[in-house]
Amino acid sequence: MKIIDTHMHLGECRIFGLNITEELLLEYLDKYGITVAIVQPFPGAPNVAEVHNRIYEISIKTNRRVLGMANINPHLEKEFIAKELTRVFESLNFVAIKLHTAGHAIAPTNPSASILFEYAAKYRAPIMIHTGPGPFSDPIAVAPRAEEFPDVKIILAHAGFGIYASAALWLAKKYDNIYLETSWSHVYDLAVFVKEVPNKVLFGTDLIENAPVEFAKLEGLRLSNEIRELILYKNAKHVFNISSI
Repeated sequence: MKIIDTHMHLGECRIFGLNITEELLLEYLDKYGITVAIVQPFPGAPNVAEVHNRIYEISIKTNRRVLGMANINPHLEKEFIAKELTRVFESLNFVAIKLHTAGHAIAPTNPSASILFEYAAKYRAPIMIHTGPGPFSDPIAVAPRAEEFPDVKIILAHAGFGIYASAALWLAKKYDNIYLETSWSHVYDLAVFVKEVPNKVLFGTDLIENAPVEFAKLEGLRLSNEIRELILYKNAKHVFNISSI
């Protein structure tokens, strides 16, 4: 069965003390049979443009088995953000944008975040938003943006991370353009997501060490092949407009 991991990282994170190298990423792709991984810099990347370049290089090396998601601090100068987002979409063939509410200390409704939504709309790309623990990470704060940008697909990373799971599910049911990414979700919350909005659930791992846990949760739910295919592949193919597989 094809697998699209919608949430993976490359490079160093000075906020959470993490680092994923190209070697580790390639090993993970093969070990878990990942068809395509959507890869982003960590929010604590010391040089985000450099990591965007590294993601592009590994995308070329793997024949687009890796696709890029931009992750830029919205508090930086707008000129830099606009230039970098234009570059990653027009020159590096990226497919999405990340808004890391906790890592960059910003609410989705903050005016500084507007540029990310505007560029997502401009390039018809989905935007992933961190939800769960951390400041500004209550998914309810996404609702005004879902209404302001109805044509932008919004992915709630971690689907509320347990603490806000009910709110994340409510949003996914209320708004056509809101989706739920599974990493770090509690298994019983995941069971409810699959039951209530099976076409809105996207598989993600976030960290290589977490990959076996995320696969185990799906295994434990004893899902039908039809539902597993939606979660592991078909929903993400639609949301990220992936035509190559």
